Amino acid sequence: MKEAILAALRAVPATMQLVYRLLRDERIDDRKRAGVVAALGYAVLPFDFIPDRFPIIGRIDDLVIGAAALQALFDEAGEEIIREHWDASDESLEGLLGIVETLNSFVPKPLRRLLRRDS
Repeated sequence: MKEAILAALRAVPATMQLVYRLLRDERIDDRKRAGVVAALGYAVLPFDFIPDRFPIIGRIDDLVIGAAALQALFDEAGEEIIREHWDASDESLEGLLGIVETLNSFVPKPLRRLLRRDS
């Protein structure tokens, strides 16, 4: 897992580019794109389920909600579209997908169902 995290961190610029491209891709459902935008907005807003003033734990809700939104976006896009938009190594993509999947496992099932619901 440590190697996957390091590979994903090295690919932060490619990850940002991937999300940007997926948000602009017309093949992606508008609701999935809106979910990612809402999750990003939640991460920067001053109110949280767990306030950010609590070290470490205060950022967990941001990470989990972001991971759930990314997982829904990635599920909607599928592997072919993700690889079409990915500009880094296959190893770094696998690292990113693994991290998102791991964080998504902490998302409550009702929220996961809501985000994955068919359009």
